Amino acid sequence: MIQQALERRMQWLRDFPSRTALRLANHPSVRETLGKRHDAALARHRPCLPTLDPMGRTIVDALEQDGVFVTQIDTLDLPGSEAMIDTSALLASRFAAEAHELAKQGQTFLYVPPEQIVANPRVFRWGLQEQLLDIAEAYIGLPVAYDGAIINYTVADGRAVSTRKWHRDWEDRRMLKVAVYLHDVDHAGGPFQIVSRHGTTQNDRSGFSYELADDAELETRLGHPVAPYMVSCEGGRGTVIFTDTARFYHRGKPATERDRSAIFYSYFAQQPRHPFLCERTGIKRRDLRDLAKFLPPRQRSAVLWRSRLSPFMRMIPSASL
Repeated sequence: MIQQALERRMQWLRDFPSRTALRLANHPSVRETLGKRHDAALARHRPCLPTLDPMGRTIVDALEQDGVFVTQIDTLDLPGSEAMIDTSALLASRFAAEAHELAKQGQTFLYVPPEQIVANPRVFRWGLQEQLLDIAEAYIGLPVAYDGAIINYTVADGRAVSTRKWHRDWEDRRMLKVAVYLHDVDHAGGPFQIVSRHGTTQNDRSGFSYELADDAELETRLGHPVAPYMVSCEGGRGTVIFTDTARFYHRGKPATERDRSAIFYSYFAQQPRHPFLCERTGIKRRDLRDLAKFLPPRQRSAVLWRSRLSPFMRMIPSASL
């Protein structure tokens, strides 16, 4: 108990700068300035947006309308997909025993150690393919940052905690996440779920808040039932989910009968609204620099997005996972 209390205190102290920066960034006068800069950046970059193929256009249109698009990895025709899934599934299976032990200890957010991603560059680099960067840039409207890959592991204990509650991600105004199931996921196996209707508005005029919610709390917040607008993304191994986790409420449904493992690739603008709330994969910056070596310019720029931040923003430590 004393050790847990000490760890919570240390985390609070570590996250104090990022939480303070979030409050300052949401002060009305600061919001107005940030909003004007963002609108101007979107306008400048609009003529430079990539031209999408029919599949990419379909995905972006679905994201704009519903916040989600589900397909199978074979339809994307991306090189190295089977190898990426095989390697990721192997890493997840090796982590299973540790995940169950951590869950017993009360840890709520379980993920394959990022060092395992670093040791398997094909997994990391799969998310840097031109087609994915084109989709992310067309949807976000600006040159994109790549926040890497994380393999989430959900233990089938039925607990509605952490990211298994309804929430919106806090990195940017809009984001793209590409999730790939590493095995079959049914209703009892913790599928990704999203409320495909815009909730309470989050923008530079009204500000940004990130409280977790259960079903009842979310219905109160939205002013309408959740069920008619909920998309439950069940599917087989290799199911791919394109989704905006910043604009739309989402969760990993609590798994009750089978564990779930999935890999998530994350993208946002190279000048995100909240850079101090990014870097959610846990990959160390020195490892990112190594992974970025010898990449083409666009991919390298996406990985090393922090280098474009102002010196002040680079000084604020990122919040803990």
